[in-house]
Amino acid sequence: MTRNRKALLLLSTLFLITVLPLFSYQDPVYLISPRDAALGGRHAALSDSFSSLVNNPAGYYTAPEQVSITELTIGLKGPVFSLADVITSEEMSQLSNLINGIYTGLDLLGPLSFGYVGNGLGFGIYNQSSLVLSSDNTLTANIDTWDDVVLTGGYSYRLPFSGDIHSVDTGIMLKGGFRGKIDGTISVLDIMDLNYDTLIEEPFSFTSFIGADIGLRYSWKNALIVGAVGRDVYTPTLTTDYTHINDFLDGEDPIDKNQYDTMPFQFDVGIMYVMQKDLSRYSISELKILLDYVDIFDFWLYPERANNPVLHIGLGAEVTLMEILDFRMGLSEGLPAAGIGLDLHHFQLNASMFGTERSTEPGIAPVYNLQIGVEFRA
Repeated sequence: MTRNRKALLLLSTLFLITVLPLFSYQDPVYLISPRDAALGGRHAALSDSFSSLVNNPAGYYTAPEQVSITELTIGLKGPVFSLADVITSEEMSQLSNLINGIYTGLDLLGPLSFGYVGNGLGFGIYNQSSLVLSSDNTLTANIDTWDDVVLTGGYSYRLPFSGDIHSVDTGIMLKGGFRGKIDGTISVLDIMDLNYDTLIEEPFSFTSFIGADIGLRYSWKNALIVGAVGRDVYTPTLTTDYTHINDFLDGEDPIDKNQYDTMPFQFDVGIMYVMQKDLSRYSISELKILLDYVDIFDFWLYPERANNPVLHIGLGAEVTLMEILDFRMGLSEGLPAAGIGLDLHHFQLNASMFGTERSTEPGIAPVYNLQIGVEFRA
């Protein structure tokens, strides 16, 4: 068999592996980041900090060496503060009116967030919890709550024909972990009384997964960078369902086990321009402009979940002043984003406000979000 035929056979095999299991899938793992959110989402060409560890494994080669000691990031979705005010006022009628059509939630990354990136290597272990409350009536609401524990590890390699002007890096990241999830229903009275004990009796599922991301990164004079990343190239999952979480904790027999699914394959491409001109007289240390198109093949691989092309565009800009203060703005899913960051080397503080679109068309069901995170690095 000739070399060209072998290469064609390998590419065909990889394509079939990513496409065939798509009759069924699990929601992918997405670690929240205030910096990424303020810049219009994840960017395949961005790899200048530990927070970019899961953006593109090809970036491990150029990422500055850092050790993450811990991180705590909280994300709020929808009218969280309005809901809290109504519960505090104990006005049942106001709560019923607010619950009808509501979509709100909470994400929490950390405090388990430890890892290392640099010298072509990257690894980490994270814990992220999420809760989403939604309703289409005035009496009850659906609550989805889940917790992910994720372990990642990868390697990046600079191709030998790279030089001072042109460089090409490639990388792979392996990941695995566990997810526990509760899908339940709660009444308005339980919400008013902050009584969530009823969720303990709701159905519980436990999922384990293992998979890989692959990436490519091209740099021209460190000013123009192009990145491409295939997320969840093949990430099979195994899910077991229980009557409720106590059955799982007590080691009882599940009601359904060995459900094999996959996380959907996603291919992203992006470009980043880094200003090389000296702007120190304006106190500007660095200026970045980023543009990405995410999940390119969703219309082909899983058309029932495909979004309008406008929702695939991510645009961002970051200005760094005096090497410690970052101002960010972006556009993601057709909605604006903005944020600020303070980098004191060992301690970083980031905050962002941004919009997300719940529907497959722009402007139909927007939700605005807030994220605040503190990171401790060595």
